[in-house]
Amino acid sequence: MNAYEFLATHKGVLEQLAKLPVSPSDVKYLELYKDYERFLREGHKKMYILQYLSDEYKVDERTIYRIVNKFSTEVEV
Repeated sequence: MNAYEFLATHKGVLEQLAKLPVSPSDVKYLELYKDYERFLREGHKKMYILQYLSDEYKVDERTIYRIVNKFSTEVEV
């Protein structure tokens, strides 16, 4: 499959993705966000969550804020 065939096959999905506030490379943060949501449900303080996730995933706390904001955005499909 060449690039044109891939784009033509997945045109609808890619058009929707282009409208979202996320990029395909953000897929690497799905587990991080899942853990963030779990810790919130368990009642942990946000500061603790950020510090833990920063150490666990080896990303800056500011990056975690950015990802949480992006992934929390409501989207229309």
